[in-house]
Amino acid sequence: MGVRIDPRSLVWGGVALGSTGNPKAVTLSNIGTSPIAISSIGISGANAGDFAISSKTCGGSLAASSSCTVTITFTPLAEGAREATLTFNHSGFKSSESVSLSGTATGKISTLTVTPQTLSFGTISVDSASAVQSVTLQSDGTTEISIGNVTIAGTDPGDFSIASNTCGSSLQGSSGCSIGILFKPSAAGARAAALTISDSASGSPHEVMLSGSGNAATSLSIAPTNPTVLVNAKLQFSANTSVTWTATCGTISKTGLFTAPSSPGSCMVTATGAVTSPPSVSTSVNVTSDSTSGTLTVYPSSAAVFIGTDQAFQAQLSLVPDAHPVTYSVDGVMGGNATTGVITAQGMYTAPNVAGSHVLTVQDNTLGTAATAKITVFSDVSVDFDSRSTGLHAISPGFFGAERMESLHDTADLDLVKAGGMQYARLYAQIPFVFKTGSTANWQAIDFIVQKISTGGVHIMLQMVQTPPWLQPDPNPCGAGNAYIMPTDVNAWASLAVQYVKHMDENFPGVVTDYEIWNEPNTLELCGPSSERAPNYMKLYTAAAPMMRAQAAADAQASGLPAARVGGPATAGMQSGWVSEMLSDPVISQNIDFLSYHDYLFTNRQTGAQWDTYNGVDSVYQRTQDSGAGPMHSYVFASRLVAVGKQPQGKNLPIYNTEYNLNWAFAKNCCANDPTLSPVWNSMYAADMLNSIYNGATNTPGHMVYFAATAVPYFCLVGEINGDMDCAYSSGSVPQPYPQYFVYQLLGAADYLDLQGGAFMAKSISPATLGNGLVVTAFYTKSLDAIVIINPNQNTLRNVTVNLNNTGLASAQGTLYQIVNGQSIQSSPVPLQNQTGTSFTTIVTIGAYSVQAISIHN
Repeated sequence: MGVRIDPRSLVWGGVALGSTGNPKAVTLSNIGTSPIAISSIGISGANAGDFAISSKTCGGSLAASSSCTVTITFTPLAEGAREATLTFNHSGFKSSESVSLSGTATGKISTLTVTPQTLSFGTISVDSASAVQSVTLQSDGTTEISIGNVTIAGTDPGDFSIASNTCGSSLQGSSGCSIGILFKPSAAGARAAALTISDSASGSPHEVMLSGSGNAATSLSIAPTNPTVLVNAKLQFSANTSVTWTATCGTISKTGLFTAPSSPGSCMVTATGAVTSPPSVSTSVNVTSDSTSGTLTVYPSSAAVFIGTDQAFQAQLSLVPDAHPVTYSVDGVMGGNATTGVITAQGMYTAPNVAGSHVLTVQDNTLGTAATAKITVFSDVSVDFDSRSTGLHAISPGFFGAERMESLHDTADLDLVKAGGMQYARLYAQIPFVFKTGSTANWQAIDFIVQKISTGGVHIMLQMVQTPPWLQPDPNPCGAGNAYIMPTDVNAWASLAVQYVKHMDENFPGVVTDYEIWNEPNTLELCGPSSERAPNYMKLYTAAAPMMRAQAAADAQASGLPAARVGGPATAGMQSGWVSEMLSDPVISQNIDFLSYHDYLFTNRQTGAQWDTYNGVDSVYQRTQDSGAGPMHSYVFASRLVAVGKQPQGKNLPIYNTEYNLNWAFAKNCCANDPTLSPVWNSMYAADMLNSIYNGATNTPGHMVYFAATAVPYFCLVGEINGDMDCAYSSGSVPQPYPQYFVYQLLGAADYLDLQGGAFMAKSISPATLGNGLVVTAFYTKSLDAIVIINPNQNTLRNVTVNLNNTGLASAQGTLYQIVNGQSIQSSPVPLQNQTGTSFTTIVTIGAYSVQAISIHN
């Protein structure tokens, strides 16, 4: 009874750890004339566990002159050469046959490092929320690690919550992810729990101990106190902790939005806290039927009005609607006429059918005072591209950026944001984690974030903010573990910052282009007495910036790439005192590569502001376009301060707007995520910043960083679309673009107007940016000329002629883009009529509350 086996050996080449090589088969043949019995088939040897029988046709016997097969797979469990033997035991000649099995394993089985092992949140007032702290998961091998449940358990699990989770269901080899934890104590005293991560790596489950302490009682305060509000108007109240609101007249919502009654009088608004001292606080509200004193002004103070259309004007006393009898005149004519335009007693102006400039006057008949506004009546929209030769006002590549891009769950979500025109990211440098135990860095805490975000060409600004534990004072006056404290040794902190520059230049050349020293140091983000914040910041900047810039310059000389820039102060609001001090300081002024500030139009006490209606605070539209305090004004003012500074760049020092949005409260408001108003506001804000060069600024902003990409309540570019539009972004969800996303996609993305690639502003625009009315901006890139038209009003403008002068494109085509319902960008061809040379005209209809753009291209 003869038996033959083929082949006698199976060999696998390099197979990565954690993966399975291609299956290979062995054939056993009975070449005799009688059946044979097969008693066993097995694998033995040094590395038997690396090999497995995946299938077989061989049973308990094998007939004469027949064959069967056994299929083997190789799944290495360790690196290097692996060997075993496949053995057939049978009743034929020799009674057994063997096959040698061998393979080579490449790579390394991943282990999982979770840092830190403990998170301490310090002392937080009961029912108040801490800053989010991050836990980093880092794989150091080549195999994939499966991530299972991520839960919080222990003594007080309800006091801790998962604020963000970028880990998903698996972690690839040599990669990392992060989990953000929020602490909100529900009771006084020590609170504890544990974050548990179930995974496929050794040591699972991994745990991080969580601890914090709750203050016994919050000292309750509310704002505003003793306010005056008009009948039927709305006023937003706020408290420093969670409260229940009640009112003795009118109504008040759960979030503190008070609606005054329809008759004058006095009523009481009360906030009651769960764990507060005192238990409740009340304030009197004076409900009045009119505003009887103050400085008389007209809102808007200037407006661009299309021929034949309406524009509402309003008399205001110190920004409050004037309820006194008033009269309106235009160019000295009471009520106006067909030549000047007509205005009603209620302030509704109807423009004449001829373009021109007019002066509106309002008279308060009780106070005997008057105020004026400028009206520009226009009949067309015109842009002069100056044959693409105006190179004075460059728009930097990567103009738009976003915060919190590191919080996006996966590559698909990150790609979605990038496709929205975002090619610049601002994020924390994670200093307390990189240098947790001393001056020797654990770069895993930041490298996986930089690697993740930079794929696809995104450049990064690192916020050099926070102090590692060993450089914090002991005891820490801001609470144990509070990293927003001035370091005890600014030179030691500076040396850590220098290590960042060197490490990033060596490992991610050209990726980190900017380092911003600290974040909002004029607030509690630099903890301590307010009087010490500016002096402390200047000390920190003076120590760190020269060393960082020297390292960046040396790295640039070696690599041939541009040197990374260092700047600040990233203040909340454009703080003229801070700017002037920095730019006049003999050390700081010579070591600043950019000036940065943040801009939020409203506070957490003004979430009830409406688009174009006064309700206790001025409207969103009024504040945005305020010629004395709006975003354009703040930027132009910063530009003027730069122009007189001592820095080597002179007036050309770049100015970055590194955080902006409508309101810095994590709460719902009228417009930030609204399908109609959000595209209008975001595009109007961006246009005003670009148009600052027509109003006194030397240059356009170097970068504008939207807050935020996602994972922050009510702040996002992408998230789950729901009835509250609250930017929810739960683990495993598939995010969708929010309405504002399409503004940045239209302006920035390469498939549309391509600002992300860099551009130059047009020579001139008309109508100019005024306090109300149509907003126009225009620029050109390497491949197209673009004009953006924003209508923030309720009037639809029909058959508007658009003049596109000196485009520099002789045989141009036109494409019209429109943002539709905050859900998409619609494109269509637009006919261009050639005028002279490279000038064209077209006719468009500009809908109410609309954003559209025309691209002129070959």
